[in-house]
Amino acid sequence: MAQETAGESSLDWVKPYYTRAGEYWDPTGVQQHHLDRLATMLRLCGPGPHRVLELGAGTGEAAIAMADAGHSVVAVEFSPTRANNIAVLAAQPRTGSLTALEADFYTVDLKKEFEVVCYWDGFGIGSDADQRRLLTRIANEWLKPGGCALVDIFSPFRWFTEAGKTWTLDRNHPSHRYRQRRSFNYDPINSRFLDTWCPIDDATGEPNESMAITQKIRCYTPADLELLLEGTHLKIERLEINGEPFDRHSIAETQSHPLWSAWSYLAKLVQF
Repeated sequence: MAQETAGESSLDWVKPYYTRAGEYWDPTGVQQHHLDRLATMLRLCGPGPHRVLELGAGTGEAAIAMADAGHSVVAVEFSPTRANNIAVLAAQPRTGSLTALEADFYTVDLKKEFEVVCYWDGFGIGSDADQRRLLTRIANEWLKPGGCALVDIFSPFRWFTEAGKTWTLDRNHPSHRYRQRRSFNYDPINSRFLDTWCPIDDATGEPNESMAITQKIRCYTPADLELLLEGTHLKIERLEINGEPFDRHSIAETQSHPLWSAWSYLAKLVQF
């Protein structure tokens, strides 16, 4: 398991991780979960067509689904290998449009012209200050008045119950270039999950530790998220798990609440 050293920035690991990930996994093509993201946007934001900004767009499959449904999509991705894949896809005819930007969303210069900002399966990279900086940019620089942000928020409970688990993944999907050893751990001080992928050498059957990569993502309870949003000019309008809303103001004194077993929940955020 990779360890942080004293003085290491909370963002130092990010670009190496996602650049290497782009070498480990090929684009998958549009899958059902990408179409589910499109359906979620339509359900929560209206039929549009919308001007959509997708942050951390990966290899672009969710952006393709939205562009093919008639929306105008700008996909921001800073991994060169992944951004190049989006650029290739953007050159193909779409019902709507797709623009690929290889850029860091902390520094990219974009106009305030989007009805929807999406950040799927990635929020929590870096420190709380980093998250607030991003949320403030969404509210003040990118969202048009009346727009909304759809953000996947990792919940801590499932992640810390899975800490310490390790298993081997064969090439069970055509996008996988390697067999992998995957390991979970949890940082209880900073409330981050650590997700390590290590390719397995086909010749020896041993993990190649020099190729291991670890992502370290901050988790937030709904109460944590409320505090994080202070000063960002965004507020929570809706929280849901698998399309089912839950009340963030209720007292959940039961282990049957879906937050206990959910890897993440979706937050719809609006300006005020």
